[in-house]
Amino acid sequence: MPKINLDSTKKIIIISGATASGKSNLAIKLAQQNNGAIINADALQIYQDLPILSAQPTQEQQSQINHYLYGIFSAQQKISVGIWLKMVAEIVKKIQQENKIPIIVGGNGMYISRLINGISEIPEIDEKFRLQAQNLYAEIGHEKFQENFGNTKIIDKQKLLRACEVFLQTGKKIEFFQQQPPKKALENQQFIHLNLNPSRDKIYQNCNARFEKMLQDGAIEEVKNFIQKCPDFHNFSIAKTLGFHEIVSFLIGDINKFEMKKLASQKTRNYAKRQLTWFRHQFDEINFCDNSLQANEIANNFLVS
Repeated sequence: MPKINLDSTKKIIIISGATASGKSNLAIKLAQQNNGAIINADALQIYQDLPILSAQPTQEQQSQINHYLYGIFSAQQKISVGIWLKMVAEIVKKIQQENKIPIIVGGNGMYISRLINGISEIPEIDEKFRLQAQNLYAEIGHEKFQENFGNTKIIDKQKLLRACEVFLQTGKKIEFFQQQPPKKALENQQFIHLNLNPSRDKIYQNCNARFEKMLQDGAIEEVKNFIQKCPDFHNFSIAKTLGFHEIVSFLIGDINKFEMKKLASQKTRNYAKRQLTWFRHQFDEINFCDNSLQANEIANNFLVS
């Protein structure tokens, strides 16, 4: 274990990267070397229902190193960036009080961006306004709903619903709150942002191999159990988990197993490609690392400086 500077109690390691780039393994290695604890920054791994398909750390891995915000919410619960940031702030404080190093890891660029740069505060929405927005959407349809509550930048259904909820509760458009000065969840902290960036061929190979491993570990049965428990799964964010819809299509007989694997792997590779592009253009201070050895060296230099 390297000799850590005493000021490291205010230092945080962030690990980002495309899906299947090796983020979790790097986080565990750094945590073992530096008395660290790991915080999830993936919007889907926060749910408890699909741990295999969402590639959550195994129970064995979590027993070796403290992991936070993995599998803690049910699919029915709605989790926003703001909620996640509040939880992270509390957990970081706890970890640092234990003289450990917080290591925040995930592929959700939006979560990480808001953590570093801050977020405009939007009031918490009462459940009655959420239901009112959903009912209104069902009543007037997407196009009319977008005319009333969206703009050319808001097309996604969930974002439109969010804009409507805010307006119904506050009487103000969501843009009003988004234009307010951002507030940081973590003040007086030093960040090092590591982005695992192996070659695209390597990531694509990892994507294919990982999905095969998920199937071997029981991903199909996991999805089957979930859709039986939640037949209205289309309404939940967890349904965005890579490979989920392809496995559902296989289970209901629309495609065979070969087609399922092909489509899921292709979708995962396409998503990884978008992530690579996103991280390239969204952060001013980011350390792109070809491999975990390079990332490990940068992190250790940061901690001892």
